[in-house]
Amino acid sequence: MLDQHLAFAIAAVFVASVRYATYFHTIYQGKTKPHAFSWLLWGTVTGIGTVAQFSLNGGPSVWALAFVSVTCLLIALLAFFIGERDYHKSDFAALFTCALAIPIWHTTQNPVLALIVIIAIDLLTYWPTIRKSYHKPQTEPPISYGFAGLRYFLMLFAVPNPTWESLMYPFFLMITDWAFAIYVIWRRWQLGHPLHEYAKS
Repeated sequence: MLDQHLAFAIAAVFVASVRYATYFHTIYQGKTKPHAFSWLLWGTVTGIGTVAQFSLNGGPSVWALAFVSVTCLLIALLAFFIGERDYHKSDFAALFTCALAIPIWHTTQNPVLALIVIIAIDLLTYWPTIRKSYHKPQTEPPISYGFAGLRYFLMLFAVPNPTWESLMYPFFLMITDWAFAIYVIWRRWQLGHPLHEYAKS
């Protein structure tokens, strides 16, 4: 019989695969323009979060996070060639601040404190994409971030012996992805984009 925690981890990877398949499809269509800085940082930070989650006995949820990290880095590589090319000084500031904060995580011996540092860094990683999406909300598909939040919701059930420490990181990622989806929909609505667009991209 399949262990329930492993089953939820597999379900999370499946949802993540659907999310990235739709995201890559909209990139291919030319609708989505990922910001390389955010995806590079998301891949790096999620990879660090994977290590921290492993130290907190996160169980199969660790493998789901590792899958997300690798895919984010692939999107970052793609974004450098066909993604958003309008880089601002604040984007570089967010990139360098995150890069400087990562050594703080490395020297932190407490895994809970390490997760708090990672969450703080993760908030900064959103800045380039938030700034870009404020002006160009059509370049990010809200439905993709809806799937992204769902995968982290499933990861919550992939932790064998859940504690607030081991649930904190996937819960934070779930909330930020869903909040960003709402943000993109709000900006599209403000700019008068038709509602039927939201379900397509």
